[in-house]
Amino acid sequence: MKVAVLGSGGGALAVAADMAKSGRDVVLADLPAFAGNLRAVEEHGGVRVVSGWQGEVLEPVTVAEDVGSAIGGAALVIVVVPCFGHEPFMEVLGPKLDPRTHLLFVGEGSGSIVARRALAAAGNTDVVVGETNTLPYLARPVRPGTVTVDRKIGGVLLVGTPATGTKQLFDLVSDVWPYVSMAGSVWETVLINYNAIDHVAAMLANAGTLENRTGGMLLWGEGGTPSVVRVIEAVDGELFAIRKQLGLADDRRYRDFLIAQGFAPDAGPGLYEVVRASKLVVSYCPTGPDALQSRYLTEDIPYALVLASSIGAEVGVKTPVIDGLIAIGSAMLARDFRAEGRTLATLGLAGVGTEGLRRFAATGD
Repeated sequence: MKVAVLGSGGGALAVAADMAKSGRDVVLADLPAFAGNLRAVEEHGGVRVVSGWQGEVLEPVTVAEDVGSAIGGAALVIVVVPCFGHEPFMEVLGPKLDPRTHLLFVGEGSGSIVARRALAAAGNTDVVVGETNTLPYLARPVRPGTVTVDRKIGGVLLVGTPATGTKQLFDLVSDVWPYVSMAGSVWETVLINYNAIDHVAAMLANAGTLENRTGGMLLWGEGGTPSVVRVIEAVDGELFAIRKQLGLADDRRYRDFLIAQGFAPDAGPGLYEVVRASKLVVSYCPTGPDALQSRYLTEDIPYALVLASSIGAEVGVKTPVIDGLIAIGSAMLARDFRAEGRTLATLGLAGVGTEGLRRFAATGD
């Protein structure tokens, strides 16, 4: 089976390598502005993967000249890019995807909703579309064409948009990622967003240290104080309340998902104890005058928190902590993230109410 993986960051390289290791014929490509990032992969004849369980290996991956040639004949197209890359990719993919192709967005949620809208505009509505709520691993590029991978053991949700496509997509990847589970609604993958929960609160609460220090900091180690974790827990609580209002079945909280991903032991009943025992405490964050320009804020505020806030408003759930983080982040970075961000309105779903959002997830209507 031919699989086209679109993107050139650490996540895309890791996904391409995993697909190749499983026996797929894998082709990588990116948009012209970023195609140079794949030059090393082309020179090596594949992606070099460094992991604790296998050392360093080279997985055979081909690099295509462009996105159009990459997707030709592909049974599965996997898009692994930041949220702000969803629309640019769909401008290319919308009219070009074969109706028999399956399209999966891997990373933070809502990409499949963008895709459904773009495919409808192109009159190409037969493509099976879906997404995950997170990457299947922690993946970091260490040098051109080489990525480190720390595999998760659970907490990765996959869903079709609409949900009628979930099983088809799951069957295409479940042998590669056996720890992925099927979700019941795209609103689960949108609202169970780990980055939205822990990135923004930790970054904004530690802004002074991040901007003033040189040499980096352990964001959830020294920065994960009880008060910071309480803000993380409050964000999680508001997202959980929205999920409950939508009638979503998964009632796990952020603490449970840290454990499910294999990032932490069950170290106690509270979130703080689990965070302190987790891999997060050794997670390094760059510091310096431009530290707040991180995707931890510039992606997660406008594409995750702003969208969550708009969903909360639609279904009648107040989100004061999320709204406060949006406002503070906008002031700190001198940007209007609420105006820039992804909302139900930009997705064409404003005003449909709770039942309308449920129906969209189930049927696509």
